[in-house]
Parts: sequence; C-alpha cells; structure tokens
Amino acid sequence: MSSIWIPHKYQLTAISFLISNPKSGLFLDPGLGKTSISLAAIKILRLAGKVRGVLLIAPLRVIYSVWPQEITKWSNFNRLTNTILHEDNKSSLWGEPKDIYLINPEGLPWLFEELLKGLKAGKQCPFDTLWIDESTKFKSHDAKARFLLVKDMLPLFKRRHIMTGTPAPRSLLDLWPQIYLLDEGKALCDNFYHFRNKYFSTSEYSRYSWEIKDFSSEEIHEKVSPLVLEMSATDYLSVPDIIYNDIVIELPKTIKQSYKKMEREMFLELDGLQASAQAAAQATMKCHQIANGKVYEDIPEGLDEDEIRKFKKTRKVLSVHSLKIEALKDLVEELNGKPILIAYNFKHDLQALQKLFGKAVPYIGSGVSAGAAKQIEQDWNAGKLPILLGHPASMGHGLNLQQSGNDICWFSITWNLEDYIQFNKRIHRQGVKGKVRVHHIICKDTIDEAMMSRLGERASQQQDLRDALKNYRKAAKSLFE
Repeated sequence: MSSIWIPHKYQLTAISFLISNPKSGLFLDPGLGKTSISLAAIKILRLAGKVRGVLLIAPLRVIYSVWPQEITKWSNFNRLTNTILHEDNKSSLWGEPKDIYLINPEGLPWLFEELLKGLKAGKQCPFDTLWIDESTKFKSHDAKARFLLVKDMLPLFKRRHIMTGTPAPRSLLDLWPQIYLLDEGKALCDNFYHFRNKYFSTSEYSRYSWEIKDFSSEEIHEKVSPLVLEMSATDYLSVPDIIYNDIVIELPKTIKQSYKKMEREMFLELDGLQASAQAAAQATMKCHQIANGKVYEDIPEGLDEDEIRKFKKTRKVLSVHSLKIEALKDLVEELNGKPILIAYNFKHDLQALQKLFGKAVPYIGSGVSAGAAKQIEQDWNAGKLPILLGHPASMGHGLNLQQSGNDICWFSITWNLEDYIQFNKRIHRQGVKGKVRVHHIICKDTIDEAMMSRLGERASQQQDLRDALKNYRKAAKSLFE
C-alpha cells in the first residue's frame, strides 16, 4: 500500500519556485527529493490545467527505476499516468494521452523524427512541457544528438525545467547550453561563442584551454540566479561527515622510468609489444592506465575500421604492476567484512578486480541491464554484498546505496567531477548511518595526482557558483521582507 508523501518546508519552496517560474531550474544535491518535488509540481500544474503533458528526459536507468518507482511509492502521485518511450513501447507516443512521457537522451533522435512526421500529418503533440533530469547531459553546445536536437524542439514547450546537482562539472562554460534550454539565450547570450568570448579568454597557442576573465564569474552568477533555485544537502539534511583518505603508492624505479618516458616521448615498450601514444590525449590515457597497473597494446597503423574493431576484441593487455591491487586488498582486509563500493574505469580494471575478488563479484557497468542493477541495489542495501564494483558513468544517477556500507574506494581516479560527486552520493546521502569514508588509491608522481588536483579545482569553481546562487536568493528574498 502506498504511503503519503509529506513535503519538508524546503521542498515546498522548491515546488512553489517551479510553479511560479515556467522556465526554471533546480540545482539540488542528491538526496533532497527532486523527483518527488517535480511530481508534486507536475500534479498541481496538471490539476490547474497549465500542462497538457510532460516530456521528461533522464538517463535510462533513472527512467526505468526512479520515476515509475516514485510514482507508485506515494499515494499523492498514483494517479499520474506515465509511459517509457523505449524499445517496443515507443508506439505509446501516439497512444492514449499520458501525464508524463519518459525518454532517455539516446532516444531523442527517434523522437525528433517521429514528432516531425506526426505533426506534419496533423497530429497534436502529446506534451507541452519539457523536464530534464540531470541537465548536465546536455552541457555540450555542439552535441547534435542531444543539445541541438532539444534546441530545435523548444517551440513545442511553453514550460521548461532542468535539474542537476552538478551544474558546472568542468567549468562555467558547461552552464551555457543548460541555461539556453530555459531562456534561449536571454541570460547568457544567444550564441555559445559570443558567451565564451565575452566571459573567457585563451592564449593564441592553446585554443582549447579557456580561462574565465576577472569578475566574469560574478556576472554569470548574477545573470543565472533568477532562473534557478540552489539547495545544498548540508543546509537541509542531517548527513554524517565524509572523510577522505588518500592511499599513496610509489612505483618501482624501473616502472617509473617507463612511465616518465611515456610522459616525455609518448612512447612505451613492454614485453616486446609497442604501446605508444601519438597525441597528448592518448598519452594521458596511457599514463592513467599505467598508474592503474595495466595498459592496452597499441592498434597497429594502417588498419581499416573493420580491422580495428577485430583487433580491439583480441588485443593484449600488458601488465605493468599490481601495486594498486595489493593496496586495495590490504584495505578490504582492514575493513574486515564491512561493505565497500569500488570505482573502476577501464575494462582491464574490472578484469583485474574480478581476478582479485572472483568472477562472481557483482558490478554495475557496461552490459548490465537496469533490472539487474536494481536487483544488485536491493542486495547491497539488504547487506548481502560485501563488495560491489561500479563504473562511475553507469552509477552516477538513480541508485540509492546508503542502507549498507560506509566505504567507497576509487581504484581508478576520474577527470569527471560530476561522475565523482554523483558516485560518492550513492552512499553519502540522507539515511546513511555513520561517517562515510572515501578512499583514493593514488600513484605518487603520476597523472593520478594531477587528476585529484583538477577535481579539487573544479569543485571549488562549482561551489563558487552554488554559493553565489544561494546568496542571490537570500538577497532577493530580503527585498520583499
């Protein structure tokens, strides 16, 4: 039997903000209940006749597990009808009208073509409101299958709402596409390049690295603030502290020499097989792999696309060291049976971890279905899993793992701040018992240290944005008191 959802005061504030602002966003930390807040707003708008139907875009795992589950969980929302526009259920687009149409970003090209055909045939669009859960999936201004598609669809939507907990995971450049989807460029210029040139600068030697100009961040914060409501979990929830623990390992002299050679010359030779990198990005990836303990054999030159695909299926993984595996083994032994969630990056990372813990160790990553991930989530929260492996890109949203375990280990560090924050928030959220410990296994004097430093820089910039939005909201409120 469904329970009644009783909103907290801060959730009522968020609902009111959405209803009062037809083009607005919520920058909410995980755990603050953005799904329930949205459903409450949608229900009120539907009852008031302000909304015909909602197109809700979210990651695949989220549209299958989070939104339908939240609708059935609370009696307040039971009467909201919904359909998932995926696989065999795509035909429901033109079927009996629904309150909410759920789709993942990868389904947008199909939806665009289907709407185009339907509207040309005289059909009425089944929705007039756009809702994007995790709007940072649209942070690339030139992504044809995501941002640009939705941009072309904007005339269909009289109301537009976005939500995320990490609005600027790389830099404030990430904000432009997200805010554009709300106001079509009124706040931050109607063109990305105009925005970038106005607020950022770069050297003539490095056209790929853009740094924000003096005082530009404050102006961006001010322009964005009226459109979004920012809320941090620490302000509204009682969440235990998070403790960070760096486990630093040092490469042996011979391996460090090979690593430094890769950094200097973008070339490495192991066991007679070449593992070279021809560009800075490739070299960075190779260095990351070496720090983790294994590196992929290089793809020979001169192969066509079919030959490259075949080679990738059989290419060798060259073993460099097992120091991270040994450090992780020591950590698991030290925890003495306490559950631990482990983040990996490369396929060979997963294989190395499976070799350590056994092939049966559960993981959530590429190839694991939404249904299987949901069962793993339930088993973890029931205390049945002492070890769970996860790829941050697959586990960043839609999974609540706070009922069992307080330890997270980053076997493989990530450049992606959004993935880093969201992965940690699977456990560090309301309901977790005791302090959460986040362990980083770091190779000294390697790319690992640069990645950790970059995460810190990006986190600071994003927090600057969130603090500015919060201060703006307080100042604006005081004007009317």
